[in-house]
Parts: sequence; C-alpha cells; structure tokens
Amino acid sequence: MGCSVAGMSESFRANKALGQHFLISEKAIRTIAEAIPQGQSAIEIGPGPGAITTSVLARVGHLTIIEKDDRFAEYWQDKTNIYNHLSVVHGDVLEVLESAVQQAQPDWIVGNLPYNISGPLTAQLASFSLTGGMILMYQREVGQRIVAESGSKIYGGLSVLVRHFYSPKRLITLPPGAFNPPPKVHSMVIQLLPHGNTPDCAYADLQTTVRQGFAHRRKTIFNQFRGELTQDDFISVNIDPQKRPEQLDYADWVKITLLRKGTVKIQHD
Repeated sequence: MGCSVAGMSESFRANKALGQHFLISEKAIRTIAEAIPQGQSAIEIGPGPGAITTSVLARVGHLTIIEKDDRFAEYWQDKTNIYNHLSVVHGDVLEVLESAVQQAQPDWIVGNLPYNISGPLTAQLASFSLTGGMILMYQREVGQRIVAESGSKIYGGLSVLVRHFYSPKRLITLPPGAFNPPPKVHSMVIQLLPHGNTPDCAYADLQTTVRQGFAHRRKTIFNQFRGELTQDDFISVNIDPQKRPEQLDYADWVKITLLRKGTVKIQHD
C-alpha cells in the first residue's frame, strides 16, 4: 500500500474503509524490494501510491499490481505508458488473485496486505507454489502467528498452511510511525521461501482438515474428528489422540489429512 510518490496529488489520502496505511519507512521499503532478485517477475498486492512499487519496478523483469482503490488503479494504469513491464489488475484481491497468478506466473508475490482481510488472503496465498517466494506485511500479531512453531499458544491454522510450500521467517518489525497515517498496531514483514519438499497431500484437503481441526482449540485432536477418525487411527500414524491442535506440527496435519482421505502414508523415522 505504499507512501506518497513525487508528483502524486495530495488528494490521494488513505481510505479507512479499505484499511489503507501507506508505508513511509525507507528501511522497510528497501528490505522488501531487495529481497526480490534482479530480473525476476512479481505481483504486488495493494500498491496504493507506490512506495514499494517504485523500488520493485526498478528490479523486476515484469510487475503485475492488484489494486482495488479506483484512484490508484487509474494512476498506475496511466503509468503503464512509462513502464512497459508493468501490468494492472483492478479489483478485489480476494476475487482476482487466482486469475492474476495464473496469468502472470510470477516468481514472487509482495505486498503490504490489507490487515482486515489478511487471514483469508494468506490462506489463499499459501496455496500457490512460487519459484521465488513471498514478502508480505502483516499486523504484528498475525505475523507472529504465521511464523509460530507447534507447541506455541499462538500457533494456528495459518501457521500450518504456509508450511505446505514455504518456510516462514520474520524479516523486520515496524512501529506505527513507519506508516502514514500510523495504525494503532505494530507491523511485521514475513518472508516465505520455498522449502522444496513435495507435499504428500493436496493443499485444499489440508486446508479443510486444518479448518476443522482448529475449530475448537481447547478440544483434543480426537474430539475434533470424533465420529470420523478413531483413537486407533491417530495412534497408527504416531499421533497422540489426546493432544490439542496447537501441539501438532505440519507433518502431523498431513497425516490426519491422509487419514481422512483414506490414503495414509505411515512414515518411519
């Protein structure tokens, strides 16, 4: 969602309804842009006035931006006359992301994500297996949940889903003053890099399992799937049926997904 760019009208103020907070931290802009290797392709979500965009455009072979705000979509569409390696998708990212990824085939996805939709958006983003990875900004508490390891109280569904194709890592934490207008929360930039392992289950199946498994965090994993899986089913894949959802790592969730599909693969240490 960017900061003010030279020559851009002051009338482009942040739209509270769209959760806009424009990045003005040069350190953060540099950290995000320089994480993308020269010459690769990228999608940027919600560029706004373009603090991140301008820096990324100087590095990539092609950039596709997804912008919902009519003002900024028009602004960047005009800029395609200057940047012949820039494309604009005007729409709600939750509705157009899949088609944009299919069309652009990006190496990377970057963005200062709208905090009010960061949960469902991340669940969708995690389904794409990119050759490069993702550099994404979140409200700090959401970022902490994404990078959390199993056993942590804040470990949850997103912690599992991002690990299907990626290894998450915190890059930088930002105070409210890094944005204009400043939000009431701290922010965190997360890097997702491909781990290179071939998943044993489909992402959609894992997502369905994780959604059900974390529906009632205080219940045991056996009770989450009572009537569908037996205690012996869990024991057969070396999962204690009395554990709670946050105690299970990514590999455990894959095992449960395979159990539910009837295609379990018992892995021996």
